Amino acid sequence: GLSARKTAYATGLARAVADGTLDLDALARADDEAVIEAITALKGFGRWSAEIYLLFALGRADAFPGDDLALRLALGRLKGIEGRLVAKAARELVAAWAPWRGCGAIFLWHYHGAATLDRT
Repeated sequence: GLSARKTAYATGLARAVADGTLDLDALARADDEAVIEAITALKGFGRWSAEIYLLFALGRADAFPGDDLALRLALGRLKGIEGRLVAKAARELVAAWAPWRGCGAIFLWHYHGAATLDRT
């Protein structure tokens, strides 16, 4: 079910892990910015991918994937903001949630899901 491009990205990721270019054990010990830098260096992987990895694979409770559209929509709705928030604005709005921004992200995904169900 993956496109040819996504298959190429997944293959590149697997190759990077297999040849040690991407050292998953080292990522677990690295600070958040180093993890983001390492993952975004891979073709097809951006900041969103890196922050999702931080949050779910490494359990970093402060990782906030601000590029996530559902999070931005939910945050805007929660804060009563008209229009779509950009990632930078979303990150600024949740800065006060540190060091628990990742926990806030999970609640926002649930909030977004509940709001979506309300509309159906």
